[in-house]
Amino acid sequence: MIVNPIKTVLIAGAGAVGLTVAETLYRYDPHCVAILAGGERLKHYRKSGLWINGERFNVIFADTAAANAAFATRTTPVDLIIIASKYHHLQQIIADIKPYAGSETIIISLLNGISSEDIIGKVYGREKLPLAMIIGTDAQRLENRVIFSRRGTINFGDADGRDTERDQKIAEFFTRAGLPFEYHRRDMKRTFWYKFMINVGVNQTSALLRLPYSAFKKGLPAAVPEAMDMLESAMREVIAISEAEGINLNSGDIEQWYKTVTLLDDAGSTSMCQDVLACRKTEVEIFGRTVMEYGKKHGIPTPVNEALYKAIRAMEQDYLTVK
Repeated sequence: MIVNPIKTVLIAGAGAVGLTVAETLYRYDPHCVAILAGGERLKHYRKSGLWINGERFNVIFADTAAANAAFATRTTPVDLIIIASKYHHLQQIIADIKPYAGSETIIISLLNGISSEDIIGKVYGREKLPLAMIIGTDAQRLENRVIFSRRGTINFGDADGRDTERDQKIAEFFTRAGLPFEYHRRDMKRTFWYKFMINVGVNQTSALLRLPYSAFKKGLPAAVPEAMDMLESAMREVIAISEAEGINLNSGDIEQWYKTVTLLDDAGSTSMCQDVLACRKTEVEIFGRTVMEYGKKHGIPTPVNEALYKAIRAMEQDYLTVK
């Protein structure tokens, strides 16, 4: 039996992933979930609303300036904080969640990359965070609107392979709320790196070439072999580093990725590709640059990721300067 089960959730990050998760929790109990926002962004959300698959989403907002009275009467601090922002917003999010984070608050980070748990943990305690990620979502965001056909599955588990009370609480709540999940009691670190390998390959390649998921689906007329070669080359550099780190990804993991991508909308695209098409700052630092840093640590060449990193940085600097 779960003692002090999770009842209240704060979503930090109203992007594609954050709103997709929030929508499920809202349908379970509209009073259990709030979206963190502040300033002009909060004013815009309150005026224009948040829309998911064409339906206005009348969620509670938690103000970044102070614990929102409507949400705080019985729920501050909250039981669970789910961080689903972009990496370059993480430091601000860490500061903004402070009024809502207590000694018993559990924190889940759904950011891309492999570093956010450690960064958040330095402020709030690493023991509060399992390793976590979301796989299989095709959510797309445009301003305050999100559309998706697959909400994806949250994968989580302890970094040291323990079956913890913290993670049991998360599993019990996700079951109760109807949120798709997989609880990895032993092998989460490998699953975590598997997602990193996928993102390094498909996010960077799709962003640089501005290609949808159909370009990476074997056997489709729209498939682009050269793009898949680039993707696989970037992934193989991650596999080499994972071996040095004792994680031991392999070529079979690349083939598993190709099975996963067949489930996604042909016209959909990765979050980084969406950022490039919208002329927004990307998260290339947590992909290409991280691979380069690990490569330097282990003496492993990473020329593909170095080229991808430099090309995407140059591209985004060009359009950000123009803006």
